[in-house]
Amino acid sequence: MKHKHASFSWRWPWVLSALVIVFALGLSCSHLFSQSISYQNKNDLVEKTPNLSSVLALQEVLRNIAQSVMPAVVSITVEGEEVIPNPYADFFDDPFLRRFFGFDEMPKEYRRKLQGAGSGFIVSKDGYIFSNYHVVKGANKIVVILSDNRQFQAKVVGYDEELDFAILKINANNLPVVAIGDSDTVQVGDFAIAIGNPFGLSGTYTLGVVSALGRQGMTGFQRFIQTDTAVNPGNSGGPLINIRGQVIGINTAIRSQTGAYEGISFAIPINTALASADQILTKGRVERGYMGVVLGEIDETTRKLLKIDGGVLIARVEKNSAAEKAGLKARDIILKVNGKSVSKPEDVQIMIGSQKPGATVTLEILRENKKQNIQVTLDKRPTTSSAQKEPSQEQPGLATVEFLGGIFAEANKSQLDANGAEYGVILQDVKEDSVLTQIMRPGDIVMAINNQPIKNISDFRDFVKRYGNERSYLFVIASRGYVYYRGIER
Repeated sequence: MKHKHASFSWRWPWVLSALVIVFALGLSCSHLFSQSISYQNKNDLVEKTPNLSSVLALQEVLRNIAQSVMPAVVSITVEGEEVIPNPYADFFDDPFLRRFFGFDEMPKEYRRKLQGAGSGFIVSKDGYIFSNYHVVKGANKIVVILSDNRQFQAKVVGYDEELDFAILKINANNLPVVAIGDSDTVQVGDFAIAIGNPFGLSGTYTLGVVSALGRQGMTGFQRFIQTDTAVNPGNSGGPLINIRGQVIGINTAIRSQTGAYEGISFAIPINTALASADQILTKGRVERGYMGVVLGEIDETTRKLLKIDGGVLIARVEKNSAAEKAGLKARDIILKVNGKSVSKPEDVQIMIGSQKPGATVTLEILRENKKQNIQVTLDKRPTTSSAQKEPSQEQPGLATVEFLGGIFAEANKSQLDANGAEYGVILQDVKEDSVLTQIMRPGDIVMAINNQPIKNISDFRDFVKRYGNERSYLFVIASRGYVYYRGIER
């Protein structure tokens, strides 16, 4: 026992030393972890920036837009069915092949379920919603999901397929609604905000600017607002909003090689959608004004020779149409519609289409180098169109005249009728290096040159003898049922 006590006494100084060291280290670590970092809260250089308060005010506006508009933006999910023809149905229709391969009967088609998603926005407290037609087209079931995650089944009240616009309705009350703006006041450079459901990410908010106005869409009645606001699949049908928090458009499409956003997106102007909505809600359908003309573009050379800045050619006037009743003729040039200048066929189409049947429009036209005004009372636009006949290829077999590298001959009645011409000569052939290849092709009819009617091959021969050395020519050409002006210079 005495030996053991001595051994413990010998170790005690070492134990005491270890305890002192541990205690010292504890004090040191305690001091280390009790220290704190003093973080800098202000960026002094930015704080000194002139007019920083204006930028902060803009930021507050953007926050307020998000807070006020997001509750009225909805996500839309759809379920539908697609019918797919069976490419092997006809092949296995033979009884022998059915027995050989063991098929009792080969179905003619298959049905496949489809699912899709898009966006929309509430325009009335009792549940009317604007969206795109392509979002709900062919849907058997439509579910609208609000920002607070409430879900409602929706029905389609009506749609405008040519505009790609649809109105939905859910059974609910006291809903948040968007503020409607005026798309006619939108200008390039304006702020443009999109809110929607891209890739299923509801409540996504993106900011950009208006890049261009009046972009032609896939139909003659689509004139889009173009923006650089990020829009992706699922944004379709959602609102495009200005800096005042008002809806100025319906996001509809993007231009992309990958299917995702690449800097160009398009929206239907809200004023255009409202005009369709008014007819859908009052009539149950959209009706557009119709003149009954076929329109053609006028190239720059032709405009120069006619001494006009713009204009759209009337290539053909339909029988018993509003245009014929008003006195319009083929080869008239429309310069203005209700006082607004036009330069493309789409300009006239959308201006006339935006009017209701029965409305009267005033056209300023150019006829035989003289301007005049003609009033046209519009008809209802038909829903179907007829195909154009191909021109006959039979040759007239009469004397020919060579002019500007082209071979012209007398046109027979079937060739005139096929091209929609009352008279003229037909282009039988043309050299590859001829200037005529720029404006016409074999089978086309020349009805006049430089305001000189060409009723037959004799008239054409006389014209070539008298004016064959001119530097410029203005042709009236009939082709496949259309009549148009084309100018050339050499």
